[in-house]
Amino acid sequence: MKRSKLRLLSMPAARRLLSMPAARRLLSLLVGCAAALPLPAQKLAAGVDALWLATGMANIGAEMTVGRASTLSLYFMGISHPWVNTDMKGIALQPEWRYYLSGRPMYHHFIGIGAITGTYNFKFNNKLYNGSAAGVGLTFGYVLPLSARLNIDLHAGYGLIHAQDRERGKHNYMLPTRAGVTVSYIFR
Repeated sequence: MKRSKLRLLSMPAARRLLSMPAARRLLSLLVGCAAALPLPAQKLAAGVDALWLATGMANIGAEMTVGRASTLSLYFMGISHPWVNTDMKGIALQPEWRYYLSGRPMYHHFIGIGAITGTYNFKFNNKLYNGSAAGVGLTFGYVLPLSARLNIDLHAGYGLIHAQDRERGKHNYMLPTRAGVTVSYIFR
């Protein structure tokens, strides 16, 4: 038993994230929903969140239309020794479904339902926090089109996060699940 725990801890963070049962179920659900829905005139966009980049968090995401006024997105974030806190590492996956109130995807006001799952390892006030978290939340935002292919997406979300670490055990929190300014490029 000690050997398997040691092996899990020595895996890269991405493999640890995808080995979590909740992450696998979430990714399977996302892929299954995308495959089952009729997608007549698809739009596909890729983007990065400038607010996250400013804090040292690398990120990339994709969003595609799945209905006349809705989209499905998936963002991947990773952080290792940012300039804000040098004793911080983490990786997260964040899928989200959005409904655009204008009736047109990737345009103006939207509300969204999202999830997040990830692992973290950081030091704060001489305490080590090392564990995993998963949660769900609501997102509200506005997409400002700059051109036919370039958008700026302003968004914020709030929800329930379940965290589990070695030192403190399991805890539930009501926290911001999302906040950002995403610059995205629409491919078609």
